[in-house]
Amino acid sequence: MKRTPLILFLLLAPVVLLLQNCSQSGPCKGSLTLENPIPDTTVAVGDTLFIDLTDPPVFVSSKGRVSYSFDVISGLRNIDLNRLANPNDRGDYTLFIIIGESVGEAIAELRAGSGCLENETTFNVNVKEQ
Repeated sequence: MKRTPLILFLLLAPVVLLLQNCSQSGPCKGSLTLENPIPDTTVAVGDTLFIDLTDPPVFVSSKGRVSYSFDVISGLRNIDLNRLANPNDRGDYTLFIIIGESVGEAIAELRAGSGCLENETTFNVNVKEQ
């Protein structure tokens, strides 16, 4: 019977660790709203399109700062996506760049987060010959 405390510890330890990482209990409150969607766009092969995600802001949050990430849903070979430090936004990575790699179409997804809030939008990129 001396194993009972050890077994309980092994069973409860993962639960305690998961609960430690929770930053909030209950439902997430506030809003993260798409205010200025990125329009479908065209870029030439070899060219770079710069999009400032803060001017005007793509997403607006009731919680303050918004952080961004992105993914290519389709057409991965046609574009390269990246973020750069934005000198107009205290050096945060809110300058979004799209580089035309090869002729075709791509669908990109931009994800936004602010505190416990999350939102996303998609847009199309048409890559043409230079």
